[in-house]
Amino acid sequence: MHISITDRNKILNSDLRELCERRLDFALSRFESSIKNIDLVIVDENGPRGGVDKACRICISLYRAGDIVINEKASDVATCVSGIAERASRAVARAVERSQQFDRTKKEVHETT
Repeated sequence: MHISITDRNKILNSDLRELCERRLDFALSRFESSIKNIDLVIVDENGPRGGVDKACRICISLYRAGDIVINEKASDVATCVSGIAERASRAVARAVERSQQFDRTKKEVHETT
């Protein structure tokens, strides 16, 4: 599972980058065999003005279930990444479950013929 982090506004220091990697790894490591790669993009939309302006976008490429794209906004990077990691974990779990259900029904059809 490869995690790629793009920081468009250079707002990540080494501690925040490590937090992003750790949080995504913790949330998605159980699906490691189903995930090709993870692309996380972090943007500060308003610059130094503040407010709810940190935007994260994650694109998770799965082997059998296509791509999952999730967007999140928050006032700071840590909250944004934590929220998106949690949502991504649930979305990948649903996608993997759906692909496994499809595979089971496909196998049952072949066994009966």
